[in-house]
Amino acid sequence: MRKKSAFDEMINFVQEYLNGTASRLDFELDFNYYLIKNYPKMERENSELAECFNFYIGEQGHDIAEKLSNSEHKNLIRKQFNEFKSALRDNFY
Repeated sequence: MRKKSAFDEMINFVQEYLNGTASRLDFELDFNYYLIKNYPKMERENSELAECFNFYIGEQGHDIAEKLSNSEHKNLIRKQFNEFKSALRDNFY
């Protein structure tokens, strides 16, 4: 069994929130912790992809979503997550 990459951990973390397994509070409180913990590994794996994840999910999602309602928050994170996945599919990074 292969070891999970840092990207796998962060993607699973976001998916748990979007699937309803984790609450908004869990997501809000833990996002920066997990990103700080995993970002150095993500950079070593693929620095451009790490920056892409940080831009879409961190800067354009988590960092600007503070005053949104729960449904608006989840919709924003879902939109940004889809943007990130689109960049992966398009081999942008």
